[in-house]
Amino acid sequence: MNIEEFLNKLQDNCDEIVYLCAKHMINKKFNNLADVQEIELKEFFIDYSNYDTYLNDYASVIYNRYESSKEEIYDSLCKYFNEESDNRFLFEYRLKRVINQDPKKYLFIEDEEMRNAAIYRVESKINIIENSKFYRANEKLAIDEISELKRVIALVKKTVGIE
Repeated sequence: MNIEEFLNKLQDNCDEIVYLCAKHMINKKFNNLADVQEIELKEFFIDYSNYDTYLNDYASVIYNRYESSKEEIYDSLCKYFNEESDNRFLFEYRLKRVINQDPKKYLFIEDEEMRNAAIYRVESKINIIENSKFYRANEKLAIDEISELKRVIALVKKTVGIE
């Protein structure tokens, strides 16, 4: 499939911001190659980590000009490719980001509001993972990591006096 043909189809079937983001990502990844297999494009756009890699420098356009988000772009492109957006790629991305958190470091934040907000943000990220369709269907993939993180958060909350 010719990249230009793909982009034309995308432009006809999706919002302008989805088209612009896809074009931006393709230009960065494929260096304007004339031909790319459709399966290669699909695999590229379904892998959520690519959105961090190839759209970070485009964030101001996405957020400010179009009042959108990379999550909305991802959902739209998954729909375009008839793929579930709540999938293994998104799960692995979210899990990696939350597992890299160390709630114990919040004990050293002196400002109570900032500390509590940080703790609640991590809890919120865990809740998002636990409420995802993919996680509910594949809980065994990360139950130990999620349980340990929740245990540490509970200890931190108890230490700082959050109920």
